[in-house]
Amino acid sequence: MVYPPGQGKSGEHLMQLWRAYLEQYADSEGDVEGQIVVGAYFAVELFVALSRTLDKNARYKGTIDQHLSLFNEGKKRAADFPDHLQNATFSLYNSLNTLAHQFTEENNQASALIGRVDEQVHLSTESGSQVERSAAALRACFPLLSLLSITLDEDGLMTGAIRQIEQRFAAGAAAASSGWEHVLNALYRIVEMVQIFALLTDAELKDQINQIASRFKDEDQSKELSLKLRNGFCRLFELGHLLVTDVDAML
Repeated sequence: MVYPPGQGKSGEHLMQLWRAYLEQYADSEGDVEGQIVVGAYFAVELFVALSRTLDKNARYKGTIDQHLSLFNEGKKRAADFPDHLQNATFSLYNSLNTLAHQFTEENNQASALIGRVDEQVHLSTESGSQVERSAAALRACFPLLSLLSITLDEDGLMTGAIRQIEQRFAAGAAAASSGWEHVLNALYRIVEMVQIFALLTDAELKDQINQIASRFKDEDQSKELSLKLRNGFCRLFELGHLLVTDVDAML
């Protein structure tokens, strides 16, 4: 999939991210775990870029910079795939936490929800394996994305679709019997919710969103966990790039 150059002030940066993603993905040919990390890390970069685009008054600049620094330090320290996965998932959580605050300023009910989610994430870091902590981070991303989508859905046009994804998330979490199953369930529901989020941002993205959704569905036919994870993180990157490029052009 090839997108035209971005028209916003960050268009060049976003196209650099797209090219770097394609190059690093190709360089990791034959290394599925490496390609998972490529997709996950570049997805982080995109959500950071979205926060910066929305941060017109630099109110969140310190938080964004701090989270980006932690992300980059985590990349340097990571010794193996579980380390990289944990760094990527917690960095995704940090970015979505910031976005949730940006979208719901002065909404006390939303702030309380974000606070509860944050408490649960911090508790999850106190025990468990790297995979279990990664699962906890991704699971925490999901309600934040739901909150973002609900906030955008002022007319309630997508309420039914949002609730269906929330139900699938809950059912998958209840059925999961391992950390990996929790990771996959949360990741897939995140990809589905980002589709809604992007569509609510700009209904004209529908055809491109559907193209990515079709590829997501096609590549889900594999029963191998690593291939499913690659599918999820790479589609998350593609959706994120579409979303952020569009928002950057609009603003």
